[in-house]
Amino acid sequence: MHRFAASISVDDGQGYGEPSWMPSPEEVTRARIDMERRGIVRSLRRGPTGVQMVPAGEAPWPWLIGAAAWVIIWPALIAWRVSDTQLAWLPWWLPVLLAALHMAMLVAPVLLARRDAGLSAARRHFGMIRSVAQMLALEPDEFESWVGMLFKLVGYQVRNTQYVADHGIDLEVTGQGLGLGLVQCKRYRGTVGEPTVRDLYGTMTHERADHGWLATTGGVSRQARAWAAGKPIELWDGQQLIELAAKYR
Repeated sequence: MHRFAASISVDDGQGYGEPSWMPSPEEVTRARIDMERRGIVRSLRRGPTGVQMVPAGEAPWPWLIGAAAWVIIWPALIAWRVSDTQLAWLPWWLPVLLAALHMAMLVAPVLLARRDAGLSAARRHFGMIRSVAQMLALEPDEFESWVGMLFKLVGYQVRNTQYVADHGIDLEVTGQGLGLGLVQCKRYRGTVGEPTVRDLYGTMTHERADHGWLATTGGVSRQARAWAAGKPIELWDGQQLIELAAKYR
């Protein structure tokens, strides 16, 4: 399973106050205004912009359906037309096999391009967020989307749990040798304490998850980190998220 690498920062408080590195509300307001002006917020919500025949990350279904019809029908017609002539020995399954191989040759580059376009778009949008002030300026669902991009860039499959009974879990991730991982996103200025981490671990046990992550724009208390030590949980504060953003953008 892929492991994220970021140095651990520990907040200065003993409980739930704001870390000393937390930006001021004025900085957060300016960051929001700047992100809206530059279209960063819109890109997080709507994906790539601009006029394209096929938007990045989307499959060209009409082209794929037309190609499938073409490479299946024409061999079948040839086999039917020559079935009573010198090519009567032609096995019925051979045109089908040739059609399947032809289809694979046509579709494989499209699927690869689709995957690469999706990752490129995710990397571009993910890299637009470069500071704790910008993260705090995001709405909760925007912050979840941004964290989800991080997992996608590493190679995980990500599912948003916004519309299901999630027990406080915002994202589910699979892949990279991981059966099920749970991600909790907390976009606020305070410090995450031990009770929050206990709740996350309880949900992991209930859902039989292999690993858990807590990503917050704020801090993580010493008590929370001490309690999570030795457990399959990673705790990311705002500073660690910025380090990860710099690594994967």
